[in-house]
Amino acid sequence: MIVCMSKHITARKGAVRRPRVKQRRTFTLSPESVALLEELSRQRRSRGPESVSAVLDDLLLALRHAKSLQEIEEKVGKYYDERSDVERREETEWGKFAMAEFAAIDRNDTTE
Repeated sequence: MIVCMSKHITARKGAVRRPRVKQRRTFTLSPESVALLEELSRQRRSRGPESVSAVLDDLLLALRHAKSLQEIEEKVGKYYDERSDVERREETEWGKFAMAEFAAIDRNDTTE
């Protein structure tokens, strides 16, 4: 089976998107991959027509999004891993201060 992308994408119901020009490509896929794409396409048809190309495009966009999230998580982890002992102690003190303030606010709210 040949999987191709359409030249333009239009906005779906309720979504505000500008049409994007898509590139036509041909891919050779395993029978298992083709079957999965066709199954996902059939499942989505209950919400309106959905081509196999649109399903594949959505999967690739989801993969890109997941990759971006993973990169962000790695950067955040690296930031916290590379903090100095002084920065860690300072953040701990600020955390204790904030918790004490929240507790004080909570006590004031329950006594009023």
